[in-house]
Amino acid sequence: MARPLRIEYPGAFYHVMNRGNRQEPIVTDDRDRERFISYLSRMARPFNVLVHGYCLMTNPYHLILETPEGNLSRAIQWLNVSYAAYYNRRHQYAGHLFQGRFKAILVEAGEYLEALSRYVHLNPIRAGVASCAWDYAWSSCRYFVRSLAAPDWLETNRILGGFGRGMRVARRSYAAYLSEADPTNPFDDVVGGSVMGSKNFIEWVRGAFLSGKKKDREIPQLKELKPRPKVETIIEEVAKHFEVTGECFLTIGRKRNVERDVAIYLSRELGGLSGQALGGRFGGISGAGITMGCNRIARAMRKDRRLAKNINLLCRKIMNS
Repeated sequence: MARPLRIEYPGAFYHVMNRGNRQEPIVTDDRDRERFISYLSRMARPFNVLVHGYCLMTNPYHLILETPEGNLSRAIQWLNVSYAAYYNRRHQYAGHLFQGRFKAILVEAGEYLEALSRYVHLNPIRAGVASCAWDYAWSSCRYFVRSLAAPDWLETNRILGGFGRGMRVARRSYAAYLSEADPTNPFDDVVGGSVMGSKNFIEWVRGAFLSGKKKDREIPQLKELKPRPKVETIIEEVAKHFEVTGECFLTIGRKRNVERDVAIYLSRELGGLSGQALGGRFGGISGAGITMGCNRIARAMRKDRRLAKNINLLCRKIMNS
């Protein structure tokens, strides 16, 4: 299994999560919960990590962190190792407490950070262990909604600052934000399992930190962080490869059109467009026709190694163009 793509730089924001090994609990009682939060607080200052939110469930934990020094891995390694040593000692537990490496998603500041904060704080409600997010004792939510003094290691101003100029207004607005009937899921905007943000942010990350990295086959997430090719680019490359004209891709008839089927297949696989969206680009084919064309190529590739090799070469050429 490929290791998760980890992008670290000074000033980055992250959603960090880790589950118990074999889906087992990472806390069993309030003493464990208090100790985990104690380790979280003790991580913040020496590693210069800003904690913008947290939610400790029985399994897993969720953190919203900012790293002014770009040292996420070292900080979380200390947290996980320290807490696991305590847990194993107290419960005479042998083996790994956590399920592999922690998962970290790089997050764009602003509305994405706010949406992530809501997602993290609503975990107890989704899990059915609380009816009100700010009544759950083991998350930071109450410090965002109630007039409580937050611990000195917990930073609430950055997120609340997006909800009003005065703290009273901001807290009220944030509570309303949490209570929206159908909140959006910020993870719908995660690309490559590693980055949450706008297209501009994705492009910035790709250009600033991923250019010159290992090839896609070594870090598969890089492929998803690349901009999707346009259908026009795919058609142009397929036309060159098969030495046909652009008219070939617009012709609808009974005769099998391998070139058009290949272009349709690559447009769906690489371009990410739906059958309905692709139909108009290929002479008005129906969505069902697009699906049948893709299925024909998929079957042909399983039987014809030469065709499969040619299509793989086309894929690499298109993605690198």
